[in-house]
Amino acid sequence: MKNKKITTNIISLIFIVFFVLLATLMLSQLGINSSKKIKNELREEPAQLFHNRENEELKELTLKISPNQKKQAYFQKKLTEDNVTNIDDEDYISVILDQGNKKEVLFQGNFRLSYLEWLNDDEVKIYKGCGSSCLMSYIVNIGTRRISESVEKIIE
Repeated sequence: MKNKKITTNIISLIFIVFFVLLATLMLSQLGINSSKKIKNELREEPAQLFHNRENEELKELTLKISPNQKKQAYFQKKLTEDNVTNIDDEDYISVILDQGNKKEVLFQGNFRLSYLEWLNDDEVKIYKGCGSSCLMSYIVNIGTRRISESVEKIIE
């Protein structure tokens, strides 16, 4: 009787150990698979999706509304192969003019474009860094697309 009880306890212990090991293995495998899945999704995320998210954030940061509240202007980066731009790429950043259902490029420049503001309902002023002590601006007339360029500040 004592041997039978010992045998039953050993068999029960073996089953318990087996199920604990199996459960541990399954949980760890699920954790590994979950982290691998997340890593794969991040790695395989199309550049376009990343670019779109980045431009949405840029739009939120730079969005300016015209005085009459009917137009919006904001910066948008173009999609590049490796998200690296050439310094001389004059269409890397665009100023987008949004007039309700019509969106169009109002102005383009390189990575040095820094800020924009509405002067009135028909003119947008866009600032561009031109060195450590230099700031240029471009006033763009929305109707005529005429651009006036001027040096804002040079510190010597």
